Amino acid sequence: MSYNIKDNDKNFIEGIEFIQAKYPYYDKDKLEDIYSNRKYSIQMIENSLKGIIDMKDFYKIIIFDILIGNSDRHHSNWAMLAKGTVYKTPEDMLDIFLNYNMCPLYDNGSSLCAYEDNNNLEIFFKDKMKFEALVNTKSKSAIGWENERPIRHFELLKKIKGNAYELTVQYIEKIKTNINEENIDKILNEFDNNIISISMKKLLKMYLLERRKRMLEIYDLKDEV
Repeated sequence: MSYNIKDNDKNFIEGIEFIQAKYPYYDKDKLEDIYSNRKYSIQMIENSLKGIIDMKDFYKIIIFDILIGNSDRHHSNWAMLAKGTVYKTPEDMLDIFLNYNMCPLYDNGSSLCAYEDNNNLEIFFKDKMKFEALVNTKSKSAIGWENERPIRHFELLKKIKGNAYELTVQYIEKIKTNINEENIDKILNEFDNNIISISMKKLLKMYLLERRKRMLEIYDLKDEV
């Protein structure tokens, strides 16, 4: 289904193609470059996309993943749309391109409490430690920072803030503006309770608002909700 995102005149190129072009010894199963021992990380992605897109466009994906708690943004769960023709060199490397844009996001399923048992959600409303584990302790990013992987989402955000504040603060400000109880309720209420249970809707609302709160705190933005 991911490939149906593209228009007829654009090529859909998964992230792994760019990574392996820059790191020929990248092991897609270990998510690590065997030659340099570098792990799949923001820095590896940045090196692979240098000269292709503005990195702030990729940070938008990472910030969104931190908001929804996505743990599965591996090298084939993001892509570029290229207008032009993609060639392969005799060495089986990528060569070309004219115009690249980030592909719309896809495969976001490992997020938003997707693996929690619908019959056992009450525990998160009663046990603060369980909720803390859901929001923070067990919430880890597939994309690491330098050679630290896996890394908790909020620890990753602290590193991003310290190293790429200007590239990312606009996205945190959008979260501040757009993620609120009213908008969350509006979205959740579009789904029948047989599709998303009342308990899950309650948990998702708590989950998103708590993640929003922590993201704003990391960026020193006053929470007005």
